[in-house]
Amino acid sequence: MFNRIVFFWKIGCLGALLGLANWYVYKEALPAAVSYAALIPFLVLPFCFSLTYNAIYSVPVSIAKLFSWTGGFWFIFTIYATMGSCVYAVLYLLSRLTGYEPLWQAYQDSLALVLLLLVLAIMARGIYKAVHPAIRHVAIQTEKAVTPVRLAFLTDIHMGPLQSHWYTRRLVRRVMALRPDAVLFGGDLIDAHLAFVLRDGSYQQLKQLQAPYGIWAIFGNHDFFDGDIEEEETAFSFCHFLRHDRSELAPGITLTGLNDYIHFPSESVPDCDQSQFNIIMDHEPLRIEKAGKKGYDLYLGGHTHGGQFFPVTWITDRMYLLNYGNRRIGTIDAIVSSGYGSWGFPFRTGPSPEIVIIKIESNKI
Repeated sequence: MFNRIVFFWKIGCLGALLGLANWYVYKEALPAAVSYAALIPFLVLPFCFSLTYNAIYSVPVSIAKLFSWTGGFWFIFTIYATMGSCVYAVLYLLSRLTGYEPLWQAYQDSLALVLLLLVLAIMARGIYKAVHPAIRHVAIQTEKAVTPVRLAFLTDIHMGPLQSHWYTRRLVRRVMALRPDAVLFGGDLIDAHLAFVLRDGSYQQLKQLQAPYGIWAIFGNHDFFDGDIEEEETAFSFCHFLRHDRSELAPGITLTGLNDYIHFPSESVPDCDQSQFNIIMDHEPLRIEKAGKKGYDLYLGGHTHGGQFFPVTWITDRMYLLNYGNRRIGTIDAIVSSGYGSWGFPFRTGPSPEIVIIKIESNKI
């Protein structure tokens, strides 16, 4: 059985090991700037990321947020600093193999500095991108008789120590400015720790969301981590949760919500009334083709974050039929969102976080 506590301690240990390697590179290349005392943060700060998840109930809210921001920042720094250290090591080995050691010794300090500045520049850009969501518009036309609707679709909110009051306030303000007829949440409302979210109270901001056809949601894999979905459903009572069932969203339009695939892999896609325009929400985008064969018209998925940052972007693009974007697949229109929130730290080099505005209307004259 997967043990999340052990998993995050392992991440801390791996981060400290990579931190040691990164420190060594900077120490060798920039000895005047990097002292032995600088080794301490390289070894200690990775465990802040572990403590974010493993000590979240043992410390005050403010300390949990401090762990989260510090550990998340260092987590991203370690990933990209390690990439830079690999480049540094490869060039060093090439200089040894090709006899260009004098040239290497002349420029190794400059190379290390350039790599460090490049890492910091990538981080600055990625953080900026992560906190400036985009609005993506998708128009869907159908021959079925439907009431025209304008939907706001958001996935992967990931409320927690990183994304709390400042985050939910901005979310509500942005969504309400778009004037949707309904708001659809595609899973992962919380990052993992429901008790923390309830203690912090950031979810209360979402009660200000209003839409004529209601606020709808499904559960994602993170909603099940270290939490009780029954308790979450009670706390988020302003949402209508769909748990492998359906409801009329608007005249002529039916909304079906699937249970999370990771936790309910054996559940099949339910049948639908094909005289209606049928929307299906599925957190992991793994049942697009099955939904199309059942006669659904529109598939909404999330979970992938569009990879969020390189090299994960490269991996997820090969894992899923549709990792991000919208595409006609067979007889069904599929939309997979990059999500509104972030995992680990607000940082993106892949697609921007987003709110997807979906306009559905009949093309019948």
